[in-house]
Amino acid sequence: MEDDVTIYPGSTILGGETVIGARSTIGGNVFLVQSVPPDSLVYYEEKQLRIVPKRKHRPATTRDEFRE
Repeated sequence: MEDDVTIYPGSTILGGETVIGARSTIGGNVFLVQSVPPDSLVYYEEKQLRIVPKRKHRPATTRDEFRE
């Protein structure tokens, strides 16, 4: 680990030869297994939430089937 590195809580840094470059910031909950060059920002970008309409579902039976 080089000078002026900030590591936020929940981060995991593995590897005996992993180097964190000077002035880099490692964000929270990052799982890091590779070296990082100086002046880097490392963070986890979650998958984007998608909201899409449901497909129209046609019931297996209709109300007309139950009328006498």
